[in-house]
Amino acid sequence: MNTFIKSALTVVALMASVNNVCAVVEIKEPTAKNDVDQSVIYNSVSRKFSPEVTLDIVQEIFGHNLDTNDTTLRTLLLAIGMDHTTNESPNFKSSIGIPFIVDRGPGYWVKRLNAGDHEIEVLVNNALLLLFTKEVIPKAKETAFQLMEAAADRGYWPASFYVAENNLVKYLAAEISESSPLTNEMKSSSIQIIAKDTMSRYNECAKMGFAPCQYRIGFWLVGTKKTLKDGLEVLRLSINTTMKDSRYSGVLDDALVLAAREIVFNGEEAGLDFVVREEYTKLIKHQLSARSQDIEKAKLSQQSN
Repeated sequence: MNTFIKSALTVVALMASVNNVCAVVEIKEPTAKNDVDQSVIYNSVSRKFSPEVTLDIVQEIFGHNLDTNDTTLRTLLLAIGMDHTTNESPNFKSSIGIPFIVDRGPGYWVKRLNAGDHEIEVLVNNALLLLFTKEVIPKAKETAFQLMEAAADRGYWPASFYVAENNLVKYLAAEISESSPLTNEMKSSSIQIIAKDTMSRYNECAKMGFAPCQYRIGFWLVGTKKTLKDGLEVLRLSINTTMKDSRYSGVLDDALVLAAREIVFNGEEAGLDFVVREEYTKLIKHQLSARSQDIEKAKLSQQSN
């Protein structure tokens, strides 16, 4: 399938054939109007009710496991929170997330699952219990993945992100690093199937305006000359999404800088003029400067203590 861009239209469909994997990202031209309605997540934030829970009860169930250094789990919690407060989410009325697990108790959600209830909120909340509980449960991660996969297949995009991230780490990262640097051809048909499924899942959350998924697709596409231009456009969209939404602050700083570097170093080859590339050079300098200042503030704070 050939790559094409309908740049004159409001919706741009980026279709790229990478290792026989089709990537489809629906984005909009960077006009003033579209900057307003580009992201479903960003522009439909609500003040939806969530149960108030106390820290001691949370720790009774999860210990300190919610304060995790696992990037995938941290980003999953961010995605769930964003979806929960999005008016246009098909799951707007669902009770998904840590506050609902704590409010009703783990037993409530486990009982529903054991009774054969496969509603998305039941699948996801039981998966979260398995991923974050302080209890030692055999094959917890494997079972959680199966529950998330079931929720993703029913249209829950945060679960699609989780499944895609796990597939990327478990199956694709090593395969890509070992493949031909010129063609990036996948070695086996089974890996190609997983790659296609992974890209499809990233697209689901990217179209909702979730920046981490947009970055994944962008970095995937810039991996080959054939899709370099499309990849840089997706990375520009990703940066725009990140900078418009304060909820990404401190979460995607590294991804933003890496994306900007791709644009600066490869933009000329893709037809981006010097003025555009220079904007991203300034963005990189600003981000690195801000990070340096944060580090200095942290050092001063430690010294004062």
